[in-house]
Amino acid sequence: MTNAEPAIQIPVDLTNPGQFFACCGLLELADRLWPNAEIVGEFSRPTFERSQFSILSKSTISTHALITALCSSTRRPVDPYRPIKKDGKLVNDIRKIKPIRIDVAKTVSQQYEPVTLRLSWWLDELAGQQVDDFKLWSAHPSSKSLIDDMINAIKVDEIREDNLLDYSVGMTGRIGLDVRSSWNALDEGFSPNNQNLPVETYPATELLAAVGLQNFAPISEDNAYVYVRWNSRLPPSVARAAVCGCIALPGSTRYRFHIGKRGRFKYFTRASKVERTNNV
Repeated sequence: MTNAEPAIQIPVDLTNPGQFFACCGLLELADRLWPNAEIVGEFSRPTFERSQFSILSKSTISTHALITALCSSTRRPVDPYRPIKKDGKLVNDIRKIKPIRIDVAKTVSQQYEPVTLRLSWWLDELAGQQVDDFKLWSAHPSSKSLIDDMINAIKVDEIREDNLLDYSVGMTGRIGLDVRSSWNALDEGFSPNNQNLPVETYPATELLAAVGLQNFAPISEDNAYVYVRWNSRLPPSVARAAVCGCIALPGSTRYRFHIGKRGRFKYFTRASKVERTNNV
């Protein structure tokens, strides 16, 4: 697919972990919905950390079709593979952190395949543990309610490639993956969360990033997390390994972010570039 034209092109801020993992989520969705389309994804060389993410395919796919499929899905919490413990004790209210099953059905007018996604990146299900850093929300929302809130906030007909990751609405809750919604109490003079006031939130970015994080996981490193931008056309199976640095690719760039905290809420901070290989 060397000479193919991109089916999808999305402008992306590589220092925003939410936007980076949202691109990974788009790639995951495209690959799952069109399994025989030879899907590949590519980030362009960044200019002032602004890049463009492209998806190429043998089939006709679009951002609108991907978002429509995700937003029309059915969702339900499911039991984790093993009982979840925290500090050696069973979690009291497992409902708040249960894995989410997302079923995307095929309709007569749509050409993609029905798929089932399982989101549980805030848990280590096999070890039976909660991943404290990635359980970003406070005690009140549940994992399912947060996913539902993001989907319900998206007006699908307003989504285009050029605004997908910048689509915003005022919301009182969010997952915490997009840095643009992390307010500063000193700058604001008060806590919007404590006052239950709406904050500019990017539901499409948060939702797609939640999908992307399941299989495109950052690596823990020096009390922070690192993800790797690749810059060649990779199928999702290879891109997953590239993101966590399991394979070394010429021209790739590493970005490091931390887990910030405001009161009861945690969030992904803005990332900084830590190295670039081969000076590319």
